[in-house]
Order: sequence, then structure tokens, then C-alpha cells
Amino acid sequence: MGQGQILTRGTRTFGALVCAVLGLLSLAWIIRDLDEANETSNLWWSWAIGSWSWPSGTWGGGFGSGLVDLALLVLCLFTGVTVVRSPSAAGALGALGAVVVLLRLPLLWTIQADWLDGAPFPDGFRTRATLTGWADVLLGLALLVAVAVGRRPAPPAGQGHTTAPAGYGYPAPLAERPPTVPAPGPGVLASLFFAGTAAAIAGWQIYWAQERDWDVYKDRITGDHVLGTVLAPPPAWAAWAVALLALAAAVAAGRRTDYARPLGMIVATLILADGIAITSFLFKLKVVQHFDELPSEGTLFVLTAFFYVLAGLVALVAMAQRGLRPGEGWPRPGAPGYGAPGGYGYPASPLGYGPTGPGGGNLPPGTPPPPPMPPSTGSGW
Repeated sequence: MGQGQILTRGTRTFGALVCAVLGLLSLAWIIRDLDEANETSNLWWSWAIGSWSWPSGTWGGGFGSGLVDLALLVLCLFTGVTVVRSPSAAGALGALGAVVVLLRLPLLWTIQADWLDGAPFPDGFRTRATLTGWADVLLGLALLVAVAVGRRPAPPAGQGHTTAPAGYGYPAPLAERPPTVPAPGPGVLASLFFAGTAAAIAGWQIYWAQERDWDVYKDRITGDHVLGTVLAPPPAWAAWAVALLALAAAVAAGRRTDYARPLGMIVATLILADGIAITSFLFKLKVVQHFDELPSEGTLFVLTAFFYVLAGLVALVAMAQRGLRPGEGWPRPGAPGYGAPGGYGYPASPLGYGPTGPGGGNLPPGTPPPPPMPPSTGSGW
């Protein structure tokens, strides 16, 4: 387990500012849609049915934001707040940058497609959406570049840039300490759930590609003639992106890398958001209430949706557990074992001999103790 990489103070500050801009862009679209919605719940249901795991149907309801905007808002908020002082800032900003680029990249071509020329969008709506897509992709790339050029090796444990020289009892600032890695137990647990989620998403996508004509499924990847909400990525594109991210998180958690925890928490949030969106819509359609009447495909899909909720929640909790720093073992040292307290009186002497004399040898039996030292006349320093 190496020392890992940390970010310079300037890079952390830059990353926090980028997170703020990304979050504000998503927040602006959400506020716009809330103002346009007749009922607040209509916006949520448009996000739910536009989720990347939903098998059929694309209903945007005229909204701009998607489930990805809600997820990005939450991720940017927590990442921006924590990276300023977190030793895992490199992993957090790198993971967030990758998520933004993957989920916003299709927006560069979907919103300007020719088949949307006759759509009744408000004036300037498509232009604002296109600018949002370009801004998000460029900012996501900026995070990746900043992490690549702003890294430096973490100082050894107990050292760092402090106001006092190392070794004088002043710990290094939190951001200067080596990043933590998952403990073996939580790491393995999260890795299993991430791998299971990636397999489930990939399995359903392969199934739908076989059930539908390839030209139909291809449109769900490219976004051609498929539009949920304007900013939402094509459903199959988003599904494969999340599957790849979950697979990367599974490998990182299993290998206990220094970026496993931030990557895992970000990916777990995406999985949890998707699972909650799907299960809520299944309840709205009363699918769960008639679970015993579903065909085998429907039964398996409902169970998969609940698995996403469980996997996202378990992985998020596992990756949020306190990690281990270089040199720490597992389990962590606990309280000392029970036994006779030390430090009281003379230590036990072998074979019944008395206290140890000034020369380091044991006095023979019956030898009187050495005379006391003369009283000190100094100041006591």
C-alpha cells in the first residue's frame, strides 16, 4: 500500500469552483422545469421514466432536466464541499469529471439532430441546452486535466506542510495526509455489489438488444429519434456508461486503491438514484402491487430494480466507512488485553531476587540495599 497521490491546494480550490459551476448549471435547469411544471410531481415522474434502466417508452413532458441533473447536483455539492480539505480529492474530482463527460457527451449531438427541427421548443431552448452540454463536457475534462497535472506524492505519515516542523506534535493538515483505502471487509462487500450491478445492467441491455431490432436499439444508444428530457442522455448510452463505471468501481474496491472510496461513493449514488426512480414508478403503475401476476420478464425486472436500490445503498455505506491509511492494518488495534497493570512498584525479579542494582546485576540474597543518594542542592531542572 503506497503513499498515494494528493492534490495541491490550488488544484483543490479550482476543483471546488468547477463543482460549483457544474452544480449551478444543473440547478438552473431544475428550477426552470419546476417553474414550468403544473405539479412538482410531474417533473419527478419525467425523470423516473427517462431513467437509463427503464425498458421502454420515452416521455419527456417538455422538461429540460433529467435524472442525471439531480444526481449531478447532489454529487457536485458534496464533492465541492469536501475536496478542499479531503486527502482523497484527486479520486473524487477525477471520478466526478469522468461521470460528467460520459453522461453529458451525447448532448453535443442529440439536441441539434435534424429530426428535432420541427419540435415545439421555446425560443433559444435548444441553444441553451447545447451550451450547457458543451460547458459540462469542457468542465468535466478540465477536472480530469487538473487532477492529472495537480497531483503530487503524499508526504509520509506524520509529515506535511504545517505551521511547525514535523515531529513537534503538530499533525499535518487533513488534505496533506495520504489518502485512505477501503478496509478489506467493506471493500470486498462493495466490490461484489458493484460487479453485480454492472452484470445486471449489461444483461438487460443485451436482452433488449436481442428482443428489439438492432436499428431500434441502436437509436437508444445514439439518441436518434429517442428523447426523454432534453438534457437526459440516451437510455442505452447511460446504461452502458453506468455499467462501465460500476465495473471500474468494483475493480478499484477489490484492489483497495486510493481512489476506490470516492469513486465508489459517486457510482453508488448513481445506482441508488436509478433504483429509487425505477421502483417509485413501478409503484405508481401498481406493478409491484400485482407482482404475482407478472410474467417472468416483469418479475425479474422488478427484482432487478429493488436490487439496484439495495446495491447502491450497501455500496454507499461500505465506501463511506472510515478507510485505512498507509501502515494501518485490519482490524485496527483495540484496547489492550486484561492483565496486571504495569508501572506500579518494582518489576518482578527472576528467581525471587531483589531489585536490580545500579550496575544492572541482581544483588545476591541478603545483601543490603545501596545507600540513598545525597540530597540535591540544585534547582531541579
